[in-house]
Amino acid sequence: MFGIGPEELMLIAIIALLVLGPERMPRLMRDVGRIVGDLRRTSEELQKDFMNADKYLEKTATSIAATVTPEEPKPAADPNESAFDREMREAKERLRET
Repeated sequence: MFGIGPEELMLIAIIALLVLGPERMPRLMRDVGRIVGDLRRTSEELQKDFMNADKYLEKTATSIAATVTPEEPKPAADPNESAFDREMREAKERLRET
């Protein structure tokens, strides 16, 4: 933990006990323990989310690809095509779309 060995940790605890006194020391240690626990849980959640980010991106890309359908190119209109032929062709295209 931050390169601090057990000897250094005991020295820091003894100095804190002398400075803070026996009344405030347990409350301080309890608060420090809560903060360290919260930081550890947050770090684990962030690490888990970061490691699974590619799965979320893959799901999103798949769902977007499923909703977007490529348009089929429309055939060029024949200049000799009659109005009846054009209407029949458009009706067939509408039927294919549904």
